Amino acid sequence: MDLRKDMRDKRQRLWLSLARRGNEDAFRRLYGELFRPVAAYVHGRVNNPQDAEDVTAQVFRNFLRHLDRYDSDKGSVMTWTLTMARNAVIDQLRRARPQAVDVDDLAEQLAGSHIGPLNRLVRDEELQAIGRHLARQPADIREMFALRFEQGLRVREVAEVMGLSPDAAKQRFARTIRKLQLQLRDEDKGIGQSKGESPCAATD
Repeated sequence: MDLRKDMRDKRQRLWLSLARRGNEDAFRRLYGELFRPVAAYVHGRVNNPQDAEDVTAQVFRNFLRHLDRYDSDKGSVMTWTLTMARNAVIDQLRRARPQAVDVDDLAEQLAGSHIGPLNRLVRDEELQAIGRHLARQPADIREMFALRFEQGLRVREVAEVMGLSPDAAKQRFARTIRKLQLQLRDEDKGIGQSKGESPCAATD
């Protein structure tokens, strides 16, 4: 249980509820908290800065237009908003292609340009090694880790954004972590339980 995130989610649900009733101050507060993670997500996947700014603005236009559609039973406000951001990025990437493309063909871009678990967490050689190994994982796995560590989502929220079941997301995280452990062990660096840490922190 992450008390800080739980407090954030409750605070944002309250602000959204007030914003629905026309409270402009609540909307400004909500926008202020959501803007940075949404902008970071978009700019990490849309290379052109102007296009990224346009996509970010579109996300919040959609957010404002669909305030009444938010359902707290289906996830946090942050998850809901980042799902809209992901869809907006997909739309932008498709517009940049000469013909229609499937979401699977956009996997590399959706994985983002920030790969390690993740850049701001890389403090020593072990984490740098994790980053190197993670960079060689399939794009969908890198996107999952980016949402988990760059955007700070819970695993069930990552699952919702990516259209997976929570169990499937947990299995993918656990499988990837075990694979990383073996690769690092081969390099005689050691991670996880060899250092007294939980090998499945990403799956909580």
